[in-house]
Amino acid sequence: MGFKDIEVGRIPREWEVLELINKVEITMGQSPKSEYYNENGKGIPFMQGRKTFGDKYHEIDTWCTDPKRLANKGDVLMSVRAPVGDVNIAKMDLCIGRGLASLRMKNGNNEYLYYLLKNYVDMITSRETGTVFASINKAGLETLRLPFPLDKEQKAIAHILSTLDEKIETNNQINKTLEKMAQTIFKHWFVDFEFPNENGEPYKSSGGEMIESELGMIPKGWKVVEIDELCEQIKPGTNYQPKRTEKGIPFLNVRNINKGYIDVTDVKYILEDDYRKVHSSWIPEKNDVLISRIGTLGLVSVIRERNLPLAVHYNFIDIKSNKVSHQYLYFMLKSDFFQQQYHGIKKASVQEYVTIDEVKRLKMIIPSSFNDYLKLEEVFNCLFNKIDTAQEESSAIINLRDLLLPKLMSGEIRVPLEGVDIS
Repeated sequence: MGFKDIEVGRIPREWEVLELINKVEITMGQSPKSEYYNENGKGIPFMQGRKTFGDKYHEIDTWCTDPKRLANKGDVLMSVRAPVGDVNIAKMDLCIGRGLASLRMKNGNNEYLYYLLKNYVDMITSRETGTVFASINKAGLETLRLPFPLDKEQKAIAHILSTLDEKIETNNQINKTLEKMAQTIFKHWFVDFEFPNENGEPYKSSGGEMIESELGMIPKGWKVVEIDELCEQIKPGTNYQPKRTEKGIPFLNVRNINKGYIDVTDVKYILEDDYRKVHSSWIPEKNDVLISRIGTLGLVSVIRERNLPLAVHYNFIDIKSNKVSHQYLYFMLKSDFFQQQYHGIKKASVQEYVTIDEVKRLKMIIPSSFNDYLKLEEVFNCLFNKIDTAQEESSAIINLRDLLLPKLMSGEIRVPLEGVDIS
């Protein structure tokens, strides 16, 4: 027993230290021509890079009818172009473009490989080329020297960590379902105007009076207003560009809000000195609504945690309302009705963007009575509380997983193997 020192730290003496080429089959992605891409589900699922990466499992938003390089279900997908080193598990057979590599263990222990790469991401990223579009090639991956315990211990380590991740994934799916329920109710009440009338019947289909407006027919007593009339603050995030670090104060970017809530499980950080410079301008607060305004337009999220120190990149608009609930504002901004307006004012330079002044003039429809807001809040507070509970549980599990990951992968904590069925 005992330990030995290697280039990545101390590991158990009996563990091997090998280049990946000895343990892993690697396939580098190759991009088909763009005319073979589609968003209609034709062909095979396609990923160009890490854009649709999740916590552990990706989503698919593009398909390809002329695949060049394939990854198998269960393979580890690694980003090999900036940012290098992010990893996910392939949920299905798919085509991979040049921004990804597919890696699979020769012994089949892909879950262990996923956690191995995740743990040593700093070492992997330090091998970047240093060019503007930093990348790692196949030779760079093959020559990575990493520690490998015996197969049985690999499986045991992966089993512990994947059990925690599966619970996180379950909570994520619960939150997606709750979010979809809330969006359906919002559309029914406040877009289709089928909110409960005084008799508890759907307003429009029960003969509720509708009137003409500049946005079409709306319920009598409702009105069309510019979003600026409803808000005490509509302003961009900080244009100060702090250095990103691995620890410190969360610095939100677009990928951190695409679930409808602030996801700090996959976030870059800034140092406290930089945070103070950002804070001197402004800092988002609980129940502020964020909408992305540069590059990927129209992603919406609510800040739900109180006193969580956060800094927000300038490609967001922070919106604080003093006349409508943040729930109403959140779902209205996500609605097709608003998104069509929002994308209709976009401009293009290097990236698509919208201006703050034009956003302030966008139209919204608001109910005639505050009681309508109370009905909304009663339903959505319940749903939001359930989402918060699941997210808080996930955060605790994530903290535990992140604590265990380096200790298990270095052998500081050893997994008991006797009597454990990990087949």
